[in-house]
Amino acid sequence: MLALMLLFACDPYAHWSEPAEVYPAVFTPQADVAAYEQVRWETEDWDPQTDLAMAAQYLLKAQNHRPGAPVETVQHFEQMRPSLPPVGAGTRIGFAGDVMWVGENWDHFLDPVAHLFDGDLAVANLETPTSPLHSTDLPDLGLYAFNAPPEMLDGLPFDVLQLNNNHSLDVEDAGLEATVDEAVARGFDALGVDSHIVKEVDGRRVALLSYTWGLNRRDIQSEHELFVVPFGHLDGSLDLEPMLADVAAARDDADSVVVLVHWGFEYEYYADPHFMLIARDIVGAGADVVVGQGPHVVQPPEICHVNKPEFAPGIGTCSLRTADELPRTAAVLYSLGNFGTIMPTIQAKVGIAADVTLDPDVTGLGWTPVVTVEQETLSVRPAVDSVDPAVAAELERLQAHLGAGWRR
Repeated sequence: MLALMLLFACDPYAHWSEPAEVYPAVFTPQADVAAYEQVRWETEDWDPQTDLAMAAQYLLKAQNHRPGAPVETVQHFEQMRPSLPPVGAGTRIGFAGDVMWVGENWDHFLDPVAHLFDGDLAVANLETPTSPLHSTDLPDLGLYAFNAPPEMLDGLPFDVLQLNNNHSLDVEDAGLEATVDEAVARGFDALGVDSHIVKEVDGRRVALLSYTWGLNRRDIQSEHELFVVPFGHLDGSLDLEPMLADVAAARDDADSVVVLVHWGFEYEYYADPHFMLIARDIVGAGADVVVGQGPHVVQPPEICHVNKPEFAPGIGTCSLRTADELPRTAAVLYSLGNFGTIMPTIQAKVGIAADVTLDPDVTGLGWTPVVTVEQETLSVRPAVDSVDPAVAAELERLQAHLGAGWRR
């Protein structure tokens, strides 16, 4: 017994299992998954324009979603929810997910939710070009392609727009360049096209880096660096080292590091363990906050403990060691869902505005549900204002899915 006590006194990590031996590295694959639930566009193993059978399955998944997950994943987030801290002291950054093509009311559709972004910085993923050089009519653009008029930018209540995602080249390089020009002309920081950025926020240097799993227009070789990382590749070919080197360099140059990732298997209610392992690598490289978009539905987040031996890795905890041995707290928000969409399902219409407080690492989180509604015109509104029973049911599901303790 004395020898055991001495061992723990000398090595506070002695009670840890090897991370490769516990969840999320080890889990029970989900059984009885329907064919449509297994369709994963991000893996880039099919082309919707030629593989019509797979495209049909994709549409089924978009309509029905994939609510299940490996049993360990469900247990992990059940145990994680009570430990999610509410918004705390420090710099507050607001995040929105996929701001998509909405078809009308372009410069006013976010007016009803602009007040939600009342922190020190607001960041969103703009999931459409806004090129005045190209048509905005979907039939003119091709399958799964978008372009919105520049006046869409006039009403966006954000400071930073992530512009690298799978729709970046929907109207080719000319459309991408026009989008950057239109965004910059309106005072936005354009993130993810040729460079990352560092912002002075509330007296703190905050590094913002952004990456995307790929591009829908795989036939185009862009002249621009869009920081493509094929996150969804499950065959062992994924090379994260260049990205992790970027994150580590940002750690040396900033007080806080935020990494935006356009990733995730679409229409799935939980992050796949594959992405959870990637998130741990990103946090280990130096990220304080990892914010994901892309699945078009909201996925639960987790708090990650860095260099805190009292939190052993496994189900219910995200915990890791780094060479610098400096303790800190990080957060991973796997998917914020949509923030304006014409997608028809209620799960795609309801997304969240998220808040993260930093001092300089994570002190708290917050979420506020929003919903896309079509009344006289399309707009995004606080979901609590809706009288639609379908919205009420989705709010009840999200409350259980995300946890109430960190809801704003």
